[in-house]
Amino acid sequence: MTNNKWDELYNNQEYRYGKDPNVFVQSMLPGQPPSDLLTLAEGEGRNAVYAAELGHQVTAWDYSSVALNKLQRLADERSVEVKTELVDLTQNSPFRENQWDVVLNVFGHIGDASVRQRLMKGIKKTLRPGGIYIMEVRSDRQLPYRTDGGKDSSLLYSPYEVLDIFTDWKIKHFYYGEVERFEGKSHNGLGHVIQLAAYKTL
Repeated sequence: MTNNKWDELYNNQEYRYGKDPNVFVQSMLPGQPPSDLLTLAEGEGRNAVYAAELGHQVTAWDYSSVALNKLQRLADERSVEVKTELVDLTQNSPFRENQWDVVLNVFGHIGDASVRQRLMKGIKKTLRPGGIYIMEVRSDRQLPYRTDGGKDSSLLYSPYEVLDIFTDWKIKHFYYGEVERFEGKSHNGLGHVIQLAAYKTL
């Protein structure tokens, strides 16, 4: 084991959240033309590999080298290429201006409100005009559902903080409510989420 809790989480042969992409990503991504795409807190690669299969040039960030190695195995299995980078998103923002056309964030619960604010502001900076941010995360009403093991309410997203940051973007889709997810052994059953698909204005 390592001192990185994420390495410990992923340090086994099975894919904790399965190999199939997130349902919301499947509903939103196919309509996007192939482009430069970044996935945040990607884990073992299910969404990154799916995006690569759709023809995107994909870069995946995660703070677990174990997860990124599993991502590469999945990419090899599916005969696609994904660039991986070991990135700690709780630290200073690594985002460069106008670098990506699509950014994905699926259950990227990495820090408290101050970290989330910095992350979302970085996303606004790094997307090119006309680019889209696609997000599904657990909401601040998730804890009573007990469907993914998370017990730290400080890591959960509020709809107000999301809408406050992206209020000046073109919001294609916003949802705050219940969904069922069956993703590996860790997301099973009914939960409470925030979904966002928003375009950076030109």
